Amino acid sequence: MSNKSPPEEYLEIAEKVRTGEYFREARGIHDVTVNDPMSERYFYICITSLAIMILLVAMSAAKGLYPLNISIPFIFNTHDIVNDLPRMKTMTSFKGESATEALLRFLVKNYVTMRETYEIDTFDRNINGVKQQSSKDLFAEYQQLITPSNPESPIVVYQRHTRRAIVILATKRLEDQDFGMEVYFDVFMETRGEVKKSRWQADIAFSYSGVELDENKEKVKPISFVVTKYRSKRIQDMQ
Repeated sequence: MSNKSPPEEYLEIAEKVRTGEYFREARGIHDVTVNDPMSERYFYICITSLAIMILLVAMSAAKGLYPLNISIPFIFNTHDIVNDLPRMKTMTSFKGESATEALLRFLVKNYVTMRETYEIDTFDRNINGVKQQSSKDLFAEYQQLITPSNPESPIVVYQRHTRRAIVILATKRLEDQDFGMEVYFDVFMETRGEVKKSRWQADIAFSYSGVELDENKEKVKPISFVVTKYRSKRIQDMQ
């Protein structure tokens, strides 16, 4: 039995080769079997990549709508936003200290800093801070102290040429009924490049609610801290 093609098929192939139709059909078969699947493969890869990108964007949007952690903003004062990086650290000074005592010490230090520091650019903000954490009578006394009509007012004495900075050294709880805490701090008076240093003591009486959880033991109740009495005195001058 012979598998040879009849002469008519050879003549037909020869005619297609002569006219170029044979090569056109060969290119068509190559496109169908090779080029088209490759094009479809790249198309499917592009569609898949686009779908993955859409999925990631959707997941990011969903995460933003339903956050697992709540971001709590806080104020950070700086003169150099490039090099100064805010860092959060614990307020407890030793292991086992209660959160109530640690927060109280922080609030007292912050109050003394706002009240004793003087810089013309931040003076108004410090006044507002003292107002928010002082009793009505105590803030009235403070206003009498800082009013420009008072010759001893820091606005009159220091104006724009002097900067008063403080460094808190230590705090001490008091057992008497008049005041609740002593604060020791150093004062640095800078006037036209000249710095004078002195050591001071501040005595503070306050009303403080402490740190307490709500009925569900999930959230902290609003904390109340109000300074009711304040006095400061110079202990010594230092070189």
